[in-house]
Amino acid sequence: MLSEAVPQLRIYTPEPTPLPPSELATRELLRPAVDRGNGRDLEPLSRAWFEVIENKLYTNTGAWLPHVLEFSRHPDDSLLMIGPGLGTDALRYLQYHVNVTMAALPGDATDAIARNFSFRGLEPRFVPILTPDKLPIPDRSFDLAYLNVLHRETTDLAAIVRELYRILKPGGKLFALLPARYDVEQWQAWLLPFRQLRTTIANTITGTKFPARELRSICGEFEDVTIQKRHLRRLELPPLWRLVPLSLAERIGGRVLALRAKKPISTGQLRAVA
Repeated sequence: MLSEAVPQLRIYTPEPTPLPPSELATRELLRPAVDRGNGRDLEPLSRAWFEVIENKLYTNTGAWLPHVLEFSRHPDDSLLMIGPGLGTDALRYLQYHVNVTMAALPGDATDAIARNFSFRGLEPRFVPILTPDKLPIPDRSFDLAYLNVLHRETTDLAAIVRELYRILKPGGKLFALLPARYDVEQWQAWLLPFRQLRTTIANTITGTKFPARELRSICGEFEDVTIQKRHLRRLELPPLWRLVPLSLAERIGGRVLALRAKKPISTGQLRAVA
């Protein structure tokens, strides 16, 4: 249950959901969705449907998300989210009294998010934008920034990161989820020359893939940059590879790059540290 102290948020008229509910659920969970819960059929976009997705998102292969996204560590901070999906992460931040604003890009399921929020007695706050590299937001407006491009083609990630750096307050933090270039599919292509030896599971992550080294270069203005490779199911590994501890396999061939970085409090401080 969300605390009554969580601020009620304003809403603008949402756009129609651009994708069928099954595809929205698959994208939120980063794996094929199951439309059944507790042995019963679930009505798409119903409260039970959203709750099952939320319960599944942060367990098993997604158990790393609460730690990486630091849901519980920023009460009363302001957060701008780009790529909110169905709003599941936004609701989790709200549980810990983070003031959430979502940047609504063309194609975002804002009506599904509004429905998800309405079941909790909340209204989401949206800022409509056309491109994430041009935000209609003043400098130093937010304590936190969240970027999820796991399902979006990204042609100029450096420009997006510069915008997020601009709108962050000194000392603010950036959280980003991006597709990993060197994931399990790439490792199989390198190490298993015969296709019949490979395990081919449809990758539900459709965005532009990035190597960790490129991300570090793009985030050069930030400090305390950490990048972790996460999210891998055992059935995505070839049979012999399944003997490797999943935690180790995930760090080598995970599907998602989870980035955290901090904007320096001052450029003078950054030079002093250097």
